[in-house]
Amino acid sequence: MILYGYLGTAVAAIIGYLIGSFSWSIFISKTIYKIDVRDYHSKNAGATNTSRILGKKWGFAIMFLDMFKVTITMFIAFSISCVNINGVNFGSTSYYIPTFFVLIGHSYPIYFKFKGGKIVSSFLGFLWITNPYYFLIATVVWWSTIFIWKRVSVSSILAALLTGALCWIPQLSGIDVINFNGELLQDYHIVWVNYLHYVNYDNYYDSLALINIIVTLSAWFLIIKHHKNITSLFKKTEKPYDFKAKSDLATGNISTNNKNKQ
Repeated sequence: MILYGYLGTAVAAIIGYLIGSFSWSIFISKTIYKIDVRDYHSKNAGATNTSRILGKKWGFAIMFLDMFKVTITMFIAFSISCVNINGVNFGSTSYYIPTFFVLIGHSYPIYFKFKGGKIVSSFLGFLWITNPYYFLIATVVWWSTIFIWKRVSVSSILAALLTGALCWIPQLSGIDVINFNGELLQDYHIVWVNYLHYVNYDNYYDSLALINIIVTLSAWFLIIKHHKNITSLFKKTEKPYDFKAKSDLATGNISTNNKNKQ
């Protein structure tokens, strides 16, 4: 049973990576506007850079689409765990390990020469699917600090850092002891995806400790992906985000017929 769970987790992780590798910002910018968002500004395929180039509406759209990639992967893992063929049961497939591979795919997309985004949106999607408390912490910290320092990188790093640290508080995570057999997860219903386990498998493969380890790894991954921004912050060359500024497309700095890089 557990062996098939490992196999199901591996298959779901590969699918998660392939889903994460699909970049909505690159697809939309190339398909609709015939440009590549990675050619401009921070040369990043994330929602923030997209908003600077194509506009804030597209930036928000990209953010939600990138978040949704995690949700899709989670339910694919659930679907795999429901497979039962001739006594071969994949019920112990992890729902959370594959979602981490969405972040890897988003950052290093196989379809786009491994040049992707900084996983902020995908990280938020992972937190929402994992524990709403974590999602709330990250969201409040991000929006609070963006209005203070007006640096997206600062907001993203602080949100990840605090989430990765605070998730180990028992009142938030439900962890009283470090336990990997899933018993705590079974009794902690704040982790809403937990309910999917009731459908097909009583002996939970996932555990709160495993989930928190993945949250912490994801937070550090996000921070590492912002290493250039951290350098720029120390050099005081990091550009602030102007919520009132018009996009390059709106100002005419970039057009479908003009690919001069800004």
